[in-house]
Amino acid sequence: MDGSEELRETLVAMSRENDILRTEATHANLLLHALDAMLCIDGEENPFARVFEALLPTFDAQHAIVLIERDDDHDMLECMAASDEALVGTLWPVGRSFTKILSGRIVTTISNTDSSDWPEIAAACLPGQRPALYLPLGVRDRRGLLILLRGHAEPGFDRSHVNLARKFSLLASHAFAATWASQTEAESFRLKQLTERLKASKEELTYRANHDQLTGLPNRSYIEELVNRSIENKKSGEKMAIAFVDLDHFKQVNDFYGHHAGDALLKAVADRVRSQIRKTDFLGRISGDEFVIVLNPIEGRPESAALIERIKQQLKVPFNVDGLEIRASASIGVALYPAHGQDYETLRRNADTAMYQAKMTSKGSIGFFNQALGKVAAQKISIEHRLRAAIHRNEFQCALQAKVDLRDGSVFGFETLVRWVDGQGTVHPPCDFLNLASDLGLMDGITHAMLDRLIEALPRLDERFGRDITYSLNISARQADKTAFMEKFIRRIVDTGRARNFILELTEDAFVTSGPFQARIFPLLREVGIGISIDDFGTGYSCLSLLADISADEMKVDRSLIASIHQRPRSQSVLRAIESLSLALGMQMVAEGVEVQEERDYLLNETGIRAGQGFLFHKPQFVDELLEQSGLNGAGMPALSAPMSAANIRTAIGGL
Repeated sequence: MDGSEELRETLVAMSRENDILRTEATHANLLLHALDAMLCIDGEENPFARVFEALLPTFDAQHAIVLIERDDDHDMLECMAASDEALVGTLWPVGRSFTKILSGRIVTTISNTDSSDWPEIAAACLPGQRPALYLPLGVRDRRGLLILLRGHAEPGFDRSHVNLARKFSLLASHAFAATWASQTEAESFRLKQLTERLKASKEELTYRANHDQLTGLPNRSYIEELVNRSIENKKSGEKMAIAFVDLDHFKQVNDFYGHHAGDALLKAVADRVRSQIRKTDFLGRISGDEFVIVLNPIEGRPESAALIERIKQQLKVPFNVDGLEIRASASIGVALYPAHGQDYETLRRNADTAMYQAKMTSKGSIGFFNQALGKVAAQKISIEHRLRAAIHRNEFQCALQAKVDLRDGSVFGFETLVRWVDGQGTVHPPCDFLNLASDLGLMDGITHAMLDRLIEALPRLDERFGRDITYSLNISARQADKTAFMEKFIRRIVDTGRARNFILELTEDAFVTSGPFQARIFPLLREVGIGISIDDFGTGYSCLSLLADISADEMKVDRSLIASIHQRPRSQSVLRAIESLSLALGMQMVAEGVEVQEERDYLLNETGIRAGQGFLFHKPQFVDELLEQSGLNGAGMPALSAPMSAANIRTAIGGL
């Protein structure tokens, strides 16, 4: 061999070696790209889907299939991933060909149909003959294999692809193991995060369940738990005090300044009381304007009295709420453990009783529970049980009191008044139970019962007094703002077909708020034709300018203004002004509580008021008694005086 030929062979060998090195470098880059894709999979991603994107161009393949051993059957492989999603989940039997591959061999075939291990569904999804490359794969602790397929009529996989596949098989198994380990670690981290979030959520829910959302104070149930827990840990001779705090005139704050100001005041009260109690004490809000202070521990009554007095004095200092100076005060009742109760509920109830007694004596004062109040509390509990039973037994009856024409005593309407007739036939007047029933939330049931009794009696009342008579029913301001209650009540009246024979009497405070009554119920009453009466005018928010914004049919002047009207010049001036304005607005005036002839004479001779109600004319009677009484005759509504001009109205108001 001459030198030139030897040189040529050397150059060919070097070129071949460079081609091999270049191919291996290309394969290495492709392999690294595929492995990088595998290792960059995040915890939420399918570990195969993204690999296919890099794997298919690496081997110049069109399709890829990953088969993994089933846990419960090693003779069956399950398709865990495939470029054709129709194959995912299909089962592949482990035949002779797959057994070789699973044992660690890499196999390449000219046609995938050469393998008897291919199920029919795979042949249907990938029809025809395709060059195939099979390589073993380890996924976690299970064996598997990766199948790469080329298109029809494409050349088969060569030795370089087999060498590349051998490297890929080993590295891919480690990469998948690392990916799953990473996923497991990530899953563990996510599980830890989820556990922490659930714990935080549970703590938040527990906090919200135990605390008042407005003030952040412990709520009724949590206060009870805290007190009972403290009692369990008490040693013999140790004492504590429960103070029941009720803000005076809080409703007027809501009515005049709005609920936003009321809420702000409650938060300010909570902050101020908190600043006055000790670290061992705690404060809770148990309802709207009611708070409970737990003084724990105390030496006795003198110490608790001093602490509560300090709090009471602090509450008298004006509050600055949204730029408004609001003066507040609180009536406070105190019960001592163990003298006045061995558990929270008994102590709270006794402190509540002491608070009500203090409020009745003088608002803004402090009262301590004693044995005499204990008897009152026991009576209150007894009445509460009996009241609840009375509703179920239909023991509430309606008594009717006539509204009459002052000139001749003829009846034009009746006011429906509630009476409780117990099982022994004892008649309980409203003053014995109405306030308690309201506190217990029983008034809705009682009011519905009154309406039912009245509707039942309508046919007999019509026969006796005619169908032009009106019937008034009392609704509290609290009830007036209950949309569901009022809609049901109104619907019951409308169903009688006699809506215009009914009048709802509401006190002034129902008209001064901008709640559901003004927004929805008032227009509904007007729409269906039920009359509206302002009851007890002169006892609450009495403001003459208020009347101009109220579209009522009737105004009832309270007994406090009518009593001895003939002897009280100041009351006479007030009455004349109210009369002038009400007549100008087209409202019928009814004088309540007319009890002596002199009052009637004054109204007839000195005013234009022609309608009255009171014991002088008629005492409230049950329906049966009323129907048996003679001398009461139905009549039309007394005529209104002619409306006054706007100038006269201003003159009347200015004269006060």
